[in-house]
Amino acid sequence: MNNVLKEKDNELIKKISLILNDFENFDKPFLNDQGDIIIRKKTIRKTKKENSILTNVFKQIIADDIKKNRV
Repeated sequence: MNNVLKEKDNELIKKISLILNDFENFDKPFLNDQGDIIIRKKTIRKTKKENSILTNVFKQIIADDIKKNRV
């Protein structure tokens, strides 16, 4: 019985995937641990480069402050 449910779930996910192929802003559907089918919108992810630039700026500011305090 459990095997039949998995086959039905897989068939449903395949059909949903076919429909979602027409829409560019959704990720592939998947089953979570509770058995729910999850369909997420694609998000624009920030690159690590943008984050590292800001981090480097703060590191430089802190380094400059430490140098001022030592004098």
